[in-house]
Amino acid sequence: MAKEADLPPGSESSGGGSVVEALDRAVRDFPDHDALRTAETTITYREFGARAEEFARRLQDLTAPGEFIALESVRGPAAVIAMVGALKAARPFVFVDARDSASSNAEKTGLLGVRLMARGPHGDGPAEFVPIPEDWRSDADRPAGAAHEPPQLPFKEGEIGYAIHTSGSTGTPKCVLVRVAPLAPVIRDHVDRLAVGPGSRTLQFARLTFDGCITEILWTLTAGGCLVVLDEAHLAPGAVLRDTLERFAITHLKTTPFALTVTEPSDAMHLEHVINGGGPCRPAVIRTWSKVASFHNAYGLTETTVCNLLSDALDPDDCREAVPLGDLVGDCGYLVREPATGATGTGVRKGELVVTGASVAAGYLTAQGVRPFLGPDGTSAYATGDLVELRDGGLHFVERLDRQVKVRGYRLDPGEIETAVCRHPDVRDAVVVAEAQDGGDPADLDTLVCYYRGDPGPRSVRRHLEGVLDPYKIPSVLEQVDAFPHTVNGKVDRDALRASRRTRATTDAPDTPDEQLLRLVRTLTGVEDVCLDDNFFDVGGDSASAVVLVSGLKKLGWADAGVRDVLRAADLRELAGRLRERSV
Repeated sequence: MAKEADLPPGSESSGGGSVVEALDRAVRDFPDHDALRTAETTITYREFGARAEEFARRLQDLTAPGEFIALESVRGPAAVIAMVGALKAARPFVFVDARDSASSNAEKTGLLGVRLMARGPHGDGPAEFVPIPEDWRSDADRPAGAAHEPPQLPFKEGEIGYAIHTSGSTGTPKCVLVRVAPLAPVIRDHVDRLAVGPGSRTLQFARLTFDGCITEILWTLTAGGCLVVLDEAHLAPGAVLRDTLERFAITHLKTTPFALTVTEPSDAMHLEHVINGGGPCRPAVIRTWSKVASFHNAYGLTETTVCNLLSDALDPDDCREAVPLGDLVGDCGYLVREPATGATGTGVRKGELVVTGASVAAGYLTAQGVRPFLGPDGTSAYATGDLVELRDGGLHFVERLDRQVKVRGYRLDPGEIETAVCRHPDVRDAVVVAEAQDGGDPADLDTLVCYYRGDPGPRSVRRHLEGVLDPYKIPSVLEQVDAFPHTVNGKVDRDALRASRRTRATTDAPDTPDEQLLRLVRTLTGVEDVCLDDNFFDVGGDSASAVVLVSGLKKLGWADAGVRDVLRAADLRELAGRLRERSV
């Protein structure tokens, strides 16, 4: 069998034809079915196919083989048709968002040698080709009037399908080059597992600059389904998204953990399949959404062909302890590598996930050239940085390796603790972070803090954790919150969580000495209903937070307070009494 690099452009190592062939087949088989639906209009497969062909012809006339085209990421039929047209023309594309900074877009388009952008109209008309904006041009790289030359890439014509940029959450965004051939088996697996067909209606939810949009678009339009494309005003998680799902009779939805936790399903929905993607899936989410649809978990990376793992429909009863990542999709494999030793094989049950095979992207494009994703043996491989564990016959996410923390001498995986918190039947989601106690050096992360969403109070959550975690893994602070702040990328904003806790601690200014003591304890434990009859250690205090408590008491005027007082006091009332007597 030929190696992946020896296959002709557009062919697939697993057979079954290319994505373009699947798109053409859908146009032939369902010409009068709706392909695209907006808030105002619909476009049939016949019209969709004609417009994609016309775009492809114009693109081939205006660009050279291998030349990247920028696609403006404005939600609407024009952007979707442009993406499909670029695939048909065998021209690599990159989505760009005019709302991003000019410097960011200049860096993206400059590295790829982009000359033209396909810009959609405000209505449903065809995209127009325009030069990239002047403020995206780098004078140093492209002097005024100089000829434009695309980068010389070591790939066959038509081999690269698109470029996608990482979010930059762990540093500067990187440009990933993704081959087109592995898309086809990935899409076929989605169509099969999600039962996508002519009666399906997928909500195009992901931002077009995120590669998740590619599977949404292609699993729908290769299977004869209808892709519902709406502006972002229709997609806000919560009541707005709920109304959209009902009003447009959506059957297939892939969205983020955040959207799933703040949106409630209803009997008026027509959902058949719901997919969690972009972050860890919680048992409560499965319990909620599996009442109205088959619920799936998905896992993928920017450095691979969108999605690597997709579960079958999950049973909430089987996911009380943890949620599996799913089974392989497309032409890829994986291995689990022990971080300390690099060992792999059947004996390694917990370690870093390494994705292998044809679905691994071609590599990062840098100013120095392409940096391919290769394993030690020279074959395609990408080390994900995700800590996973094989158990109960499935692969489970534990934590990002770079999120491991060391608190009071123990190296901990916050994700493991979050999973344990979410096993409480009334907890919907949890985020665990290491923080410095009040007044401490921000670099001195001596306290484990758990923020969680759900009905139980911190006392109930602590009792639950005492039965499932080693004592040193139980967070010192359990903070119940109404909602998690999120970044524009849909990730939990941990810095904002920390800041909100510090703000609450400094704005609360009780008058009486007893209330001042209770405020300190509430801040140190997260238990808002703490009272004078509570023992400090029973509500989450420990030796480290006792030191911080004493420091706070001294700042309040109890200069003789000591850790021994805290250790010996049966409850906070006794502690306050001792200190009060001593200060008389």
